[in-house]
Amino acid sequence: MTSPQNSPLDNQLFRLKFPRSLGAYGTYAEVQAVVDTLADHEFPVENTMIVGTDLKLIERVTGRRTWGRVIGGGVLSGLWMGLFVGILFSLFTAQVLTTVVMSMLMGIVFFTIWSAISYAMSGGRRDFTSMTATIPMQYELLVEHSHADRAREILGAAGTGPAAFAGGGYAGTPAPAPVPDHGGYGQPAAPQGDGRYGQPAAEPVASPAPGGYGSSPAPEAPAGSDGGYGQVAPDPRDRPVYGRPAGEDEPRER
Repeated sequence: MTSPQNSPLDNQLFRLKFPRSLGAYGTYAEVQAVVDTLADHEFPVENTMIVGTDLKLIERVTGRRTWGRVIGGGVLSGLWMGLFVGILFSLFTAQVLTTVVMSMLMGIVFFTIWSAISYAMSGGRRDFTSMTATIPMQYELLVEHSHADRAREILGAAGTGPAAFAGGGYAGTPAPAPVPDHGGYGQPAAPQGDGRYGQPAAEPVASPAPGGYGSSPAPEAPAGSDGGYGQVAPDPRDRPVYGRPAGEDEPRER
């Protein structure tokens, strides 16, 4: 990892004076084609810089680790390393074949034992093999401010108009858009003119009537009905009996 004291941004080659953005592109091939277009029109491309943003770490799982694969990988690694070391030692001895073969055998034994010990000590915490890579999700093309207008003219005339950011902070970062007022729960959203960013303020939205978020007032319950403060709850004996309505052939005391 690069330490902050040795950052590449401290190098003059990786710095631009007041950079401006010419656009953001999804692939490296796209931003490379834009730089090629500028170079074909004799633009001083040494005043541009490609910056990969939105870095993501991608890990591709390639398979499951087993004892067979661990031992096989150790044998293969030891074979190639032993061959390399054997060829180097053979330059200083007359027994070339013996030196190469012995180096290969020693490499196989050493790497196989080392791989087996490493796998046994892992305790099964990583029983898979993978490949990792750090890639940017988009590429931004920057240019020095004194050449920004010329670069935009060239790209516009060439039909490769950049998706440039519309002004703002460093390197043309876009300014934040006004946030619309969506009102409260159940209330209609306010118009875009909410008094911010030089727009006239909209009329305040009236609060909804009681009865729920955005709903109409609840209808008044009739007298004697169940369900409200100050209302008379029905007598449980008024409820009908199966096969016979309440109040018939059944005296009751009040």
